Amino acid sequence: LEVHAIPGSSAPPSYHNSPVPDKGPPPSYEEAIDPDAPPPSYDSLFGRVREARKSSSGFIDFFKNLTIILLGTIGCGVIVIITFIIPVTMIIVGLVYLHECPNSEYIPIFLLVGGGFGVLKQLLHLSARVRVREEEREEERVRQTPTQTVISCFMLGWFIIGSMWVYGASNPSFDPSSTHYCNKFLYTFALGLVSSVYISLVAVIVCLCSASVVAFVYESNS
Repeated sequence: LEVHAIPGSSAPPSYHNSPVPDKGPPPSYEEAIDPDAPPPSYDSLFGRVREARKSSSGFIDFFKNLTIILLGTIGCGVIVIITFIIPVTMIIVGLVYLHECPNSEYIPIFLLVGGGFGVLKQLLHLSARVRVREEEREEERVRQTPTQTVISCFMLGWFIIGSMWVYGASNPSFDPSSTHYCNKFLYTFALGLVSSVYISLVAVIVCLCSASVVAFVYESNS
């Protein structure tokens, strides 16, 4: 097949002969991690960490800012989901097995009431965040309404009382014909819930103590 050129037209330019713009050498490793470099134009986690490093006065201040960034970005969504799923699950388990633990009849009540107030507290918190304007949200995060404070105090006391009920029902029988009967799933769920809270509390204390020791050693050697 022979292709004839149209009179008066020129052949398309060859891309092989087009000049390639000189982009220069890639940045060095020191330039890539330079803390004095301007922050990236996008609001990324890496950019926020670099900005926190530049604005921090020392290791302790940087560690505090880094913790706030991580909790506010990565863990925020997970925490919100967990704080809703756990109370709703407590309500469901408490309702389904309300009369399934004669050995300790207050365990399902503990789950039901605790889950209900947990959901109420989260709904109040979300409604407060929706009502405030964008520039007031930072202040709203560290300030609770009197209603939320009362609910938090009640939930703390209720959790302590519930822990006594759960741990007080030691060695329950899972036989429905026994006088010390308690549904296995109900008791296991309540025991695991209470124990996980105490384990998490101990883990947080250990992490804070370890971070304090590391920061003290770092400041002593610097």
